[in-house]
Amino acid sequence: MNMKASLMTLWLLGCSATQVCIAEEITEDQVQALEQQCEAAREAKLKPLREAEIARCKAQKPDDPEYCQRFYRNFGEAMRTATGAMKPRMFQDLPECVAAFKARQELVK
Repeated sequence: MNMKASLMTLWLLGCSATQVCIAEEITEDQVQALEQQCEAAREAKLKPLREAEIARCKAQKPDDPEYCQRFYRNFGEAMRTATGAMKPRMFQDLPECVAAFKARQELVK
């Protein structure tokens, strides 16, 4: 993470604690940068879990390994359950994601 992004993340985390944020202080580009950091952090956590699920699937279905790749390609993303409820995406509670979410909310206000 570069210095500017680190400072922005710290600012947003501090901002959330004090609730003294001004929407004009953050730009769309900064919010997008925070969202990219969130996705990178999530992917770092999800990749080993996804690969483990694919390997487990391939061990159970050795006749169609491509099926496993397709089935688990979006592992960890939000999805609907059988009852129609939404299952939230994994690792959305990482500090980078919380900061990006709050920044997006501030930008929209």
